[in-house]
Amino acid sequence: MRLLTAAVALTLVVTSAGVAGETVSITLPPESIALDAGRGMDQTQTSCRMCHSLDYITTQPGGGTAQWQGVVTKMMKVYGAPISDQDAKLIEEYLATHYGPR
Repeated sequence: MRLLTAAVALTLVVTSAGVAGETVSITLPPESIALDAGRGMDQTQTSCRMCHSLDYITTQPGGGTAQWQGVVTKMMKVYGAPISDQDAKLIEEYLATHYGPR
């Protein structure tokens, strides 16, 4: 819901600025979430941060490999996340290892 609200607000700001001929500058707050260190962390941070805060990862229920495969597939197929198949596999493994069942 936060992402949708932010997207609508951003669209309105950019649209109004475009009409008025003004330049728009948006400064996002710094990321306050740190992911667990491990193989695949860099790809996960880079790919996931393109669209949302990393707290979307850390606040998920601890699911296994199948859950994270479903999440990554949804991000790619439904939301159009530009993630290669190779990176997707690495991200899924990273998430299942570090954010799996607790």
